[in-house]
Amino acid sequence: MKHILYSLIFLIKILFSFSSYGQDNMMWIHYFNKFNLSYKYSIDSDIGYRNNFDDIKRWQFRSGLKYDIKESLNIRVGVMYVDGHRSNQELRFYQDILQKTKIGEVILSGRLRFEEQLFLQKNLNNNRVRFNPMAKLSTGLGLLSFGIEPFIQLSNFSISNNRWYLGITRYTKKNTLITIQYIRERNYSNSELNFVQSNHMIRIKIDHVINPLRLH
Repeated sequence: MKHILYSLIFLIKILFSFSSYGQDNMMWIHYFNKFNLSYKYSIDSDIGYRNNFDDIKRWQFRSGLKYDIKESLNIRVGVMYVDGHRSNQELRFYQDILQKTKIGEVILSGRLRFEEQLFLQKNLNNNRVRFNPMAKLSTGLGLLSFGIEPFIQLSNFSISNNRWYLGITRYTKKNTLITIQYIRERNYSNSELNFVQSNHMIRIKIDHVINPLRLH
């Protein structure tokens, strides 16, 4: 736990070192829950809250049904709701393909997500794809992770957002993980070379697995 606190302090210093970006600095609290129904099926849910310590506040709730095709390959479908101050009210349907493998000591994972966004107040919709490859390595400090995530708009096949992830994960209990993550996100106007905004976020991410019954 001491390593997690040191990592959090270090990443918060990074966050405030970008003070020139003003409202683009954010803290993100994110709780993930996996409720196992059987060896093959689970309900995966998460609740998130973002705050830039000024005028942007954003809540999100997401839940979906996951099926394990095999240990290294899963599919998931679900729905997400987003609302908040200076945040568009949104209903978002999603479909995931998740894969992971191990090469030596490095764990490689990938998530391909299709999203259908409905912006309720504006009566608009949008379809996009997100691809999130990650590399993880176990160290004495914890599980170090690094990844990217481009957001691809299907209307014109352009990248509207791109995220870079850097984090450290440790177990707090047998069924609970805590991750401290630094996220750099760029929002683009027309192309990935013409970005209009750059966000720096610290995310505190909690992963919790619940086994309601002993699975046989």
